[in-house]
Amino acid sequence: LKSLDLGMPGVIALHEALDGKLAILDGQHRVGMMTILDNHKNNQKENLNLDQILVEVFPQHPSSNSTHAKDIFTEINKAEPVKLVDMPGVAKVTDRRIINEAATALQESFPDMFKPSQRCRAPHLNIDNLRDAIFASGCLKRHSIKSQKALVDWIMEQNRILGEKFESGDGKDTLKNVNAMALKKAKNFDFYLGLDLAWLYL
Repeated sequence: LKSLDLGMPGVIALHEALDGKLAILDGQHRVGMMTILDNHKNNQKENLNLDQILVEVFPQHPSSNSTHAKDIFTEINKAEPVKLVDMPGVAKVTDRRIINEAATALQESFPDMFKPSQRCRAPHLNIDNLRDAIFASGCLKRHSIKSQKALVDWIMEQNRILGEKFESGDGKDTLKNVNAMALKKAKNFDFYLGLDLAWLYL
């Protein structure tokens, strides 16, 4: 396949109204950056072809409702990026299986501490964020983890250590960054993993 000579990575999404007017649905920051680059003739512009930008146009049809642009904007921003662990050829099949099964087991054991949104706040975890964080940390290789059970056991040991740290007041620097309500819920459910992800790198 011949690659496209694009001036900038990513796609800018546009909405075309019935009168032909265009509005940016997604990519406002990239457009703003291109405007700055175009106004300032700096060295970066020499490496970018700002006349060769990939766009996707969503035309409004006569039968579309009045919230057509808003509905498309909402759908675009609902989309979640593909995680590194799920990209073909990045994670070993066996490692991905171990991580997926362990994350699922944790979610089933602590359903109140998991949220569907990848933007969830502490003390909650999102299963896809957790899977990706486990993979990115390299803990399977670092601790020679070869099974789902071994990974769950290791994670729960980190949860126990975190619990003792928060209960005893150790790690005051970490406690400063923890919301009181988040800590209270973590204590109630005995699940501290979402308060501080540093445990992944121990």
